[in-house]
Amino acid sequence: MTVVLTGLGALLTPSLGSTENSLSGVREPSPQATPAVPAAVRSPPIIGTNDAAGWGSKAARTILRAHITWNRVELGSRYNTLASSLSDGFKVLAIVGNVDDDTPLYTVAPGAWAAGVVAELRTNTGIAIAEAANESYLKGGVADPVQYGRMYLAAIEAMRFAGIHVPLLFDMTGDIPLGSWADAGGWSQDAGGGGWLRDAVNGVPGLAGAILANGVSVHPYGAVGENDRDDSGIAAVAADEAVADAALGAVPPFYVTEIGFDLGDCGAALGACSEGEQASKLRAAYNALLADPHVAGIWWYQSHDDGTGRWGYMNSDGTTRPAFTTLSAIAASVGR
Repeated sequence: MTVVLTGLGALLTPSLGSTENSLSGVREPSPQATPAVPAAVRSPPIIGTNDAAGWGSKAARTILRAHITWNRVELGSRYNTLASSLSDGFKVLAIVGNVDDDTPLYTVAPGAWAAGVVAELRTNTGIAIAEAANESYLKGGVADPVQYGRMYLAAIEAMRFAGIHVPLLFDMTGDIPLGSWADAGGWSQDAGGGGWLRDAVNGVPGLAGAILANGVSVHPYGAVGENDRDDSGIAAVAADEAVADAALGAVPPFYVTEIGFDLGDCGAALGACSEGEQASKLRAAYNALLADPHVAGIWWYQSHDDGTGRWGYMNSDGTTRPAFTTLSAIAASVGR
C-alpha cells in the first residue's frame, strides 16, 4: 500500500512476430498480431490477505484454518516473505520488480527492469501469481502510463522467452494528472478518452493483448457505491472494467490485491470507527465485489496493524477482531 489514497490467466501473449522499439530497445509483439483473448475468471474467487506471514506459526494456522489460504508478499520484505509464506502453507501472490516509491518510472530502463523480473521469478520459486510492481501510477509522484506499459510488456516478453508461465498483473487506476499528483495541471480522464489504461495502450503497441491474457490489479479503497476518478471506492472497479472493455476489447480478470478499512481513520470512507463497523464495511464491500463476475480474487489489507494504520483483523497477541470472523465466513462460503 502506498498512502496516497485518492488509492489467472495464461501468461502467453500471441507468439507471433515482434518488433524492437528503437527508443527503448524493448522487443514488442507485432501490432499486426491478433490480441489474446482474456483468460476466463476461475471460480470460485480467491479470498486472500496481505501480511499473513512473519507473525509466527500460530497466527498463520489461525488464518489458514479460516480458509484464507492466499498471502500477498513483496519480494525482499523482511518478515512477510515468500519462504515463510510457503513454509506456513499459503499460496502466494508476489509483487515483483517493485520500484521505490520516490523513483519516477522514466528513470527505469524497461529491458533491465524486465530482466530483473525474470531473475526474481527464477530465484523465487513457488509464486502462483505475480504483480508488476505496486501502485506504479504513483511512482515518483508522477503518473507515467506509457513507460509502465513498456516495462510491463518487456517483462511479458522476457518471461515468455524464459519459459516462465506465471500470470503477471498490470497495475490499473483511472484518471491521472498531467504533471505531478501533488500539483496536477489538468487531468487525463477516462471519460474524455484518456486515463491510465488508455494512455498506456495507445502508447505501447501489443500491450492490450498482454494485459488481456494476464489480468489487472486494483486497490479500490473507499465506500460501497463510491467512485472517485475511477480509482477510489468499490464502484471504481466496475468503472475500470468498462474502460478496460473499451480499451482492450474485452474485460480481463480483475484482482483486488488491496482493500481494507482503517480503524485509525474514523469517519473516512476507507476508515471505520469501531471493530464492528470495520466488519460491517468488509462484508458490504465483499458482497459488492463478489457479485462482479470479473473479480477473480480479493486480498484484505491487512492481517495486523502496522505503520500505515489500524487495518488488521488480528491483534498483536493473536486474538482476532470481528472482521476476521466475517472474512472467514466469506472465505469458507466462496473462496479458494
